[in-house]
Amino acid sequence: MWESTPDICPIISITNAQNKKFWADKPLQNAYDEYDDYGLLARKKHLKRKLFDIVADQTGKMFDPEVLTIVWSRRFAEYKRAGLIKRNWEKFHELVTRKDRPIQVIWAGKPHPADVNAIKLFNELVYSTEKLKRCAVLVRYEINLSNLLKKGADIWLNTPRVTREASGTSGMAAAMNGAVNFSINDGWHLEFQNHGENSFTIFQDGDKDTIIQDEEDAFNLINILESEILPKYYDEPEKWLEIVKNSMNDIAPYFDTGRMANEYYEKLYKYNCQ
Repeated sequence: MWESTPDICPIISITNAQNKKFWADKPLQNAYDEYDDYGLLARKKHLKRKLFDIVADQTGKMFDPEVLTIVWSRRFAEYKRAGLIKRNWEKFHELVTRKDRPIQVIWAGKPHPADVNAIKLFNELVYSTEKLKRCAVLVRYEINLSNLLKKGADIWLNTPRVTREASGTSGMAAAMNGAVNFSINDGWHLEFQNHGENSFTIFQDGDKDTIIQDEEDAFNLINILESEILPKYYDEPEKWLEIVKNSMNDIAPYFDTGRMANEYYEKLYKYNCQ
């Protein structure tokens, strides 16, 4: 963009971050710091219940804190693919209705008023899931709801098309609250992820026809969910807790705002323009 402009500072990249002091739940963090696994699990269940009060308030649906809860929450735009998890409707329907090892899914976010396709996507999610008792689409997506979603999620789902993700900072704040990131390999997640240890990653190259990429990503998403995430959550709770704690450990200090502000000073302002 700026290559033809003379005498400008070099343009470099600095990874974004989130303010842990603002986003992180203090009792949850205290339990983690004190190696209190029981306290950490109990606090996480409490945070899920607080989120589920909002679900009940808005939709009349009663979510279960024992069930794996997946949250997709951010600005609604077509490339973010909010409906990717339900692209194979029969498989998705089976996962949210079965008695053994089911999932609960919450969507929340705002489409831009001028983005007709995003508005259609939002409305389609509402209509297609309204009769499913373990699915909810929440409105009034402001900072308080955003906070509750990050604290109440077991899985923070991120599904944009590769190369379209700018950063994905919501996943950072979610990890600070014991939510495990499940993301496409793009944005900040590339610098953070250690698949199966602190997060889960849907790997692909992003250099394919849109329809083919969507199909492959949807297949890989469900495959990882069924073969890796659900068995760990339901059958290996100690391993699941280890992933949660690894996520909370690995998110700081690199993805806290202190590092980001320091890099802006040290790498950009202090040296580049002298």
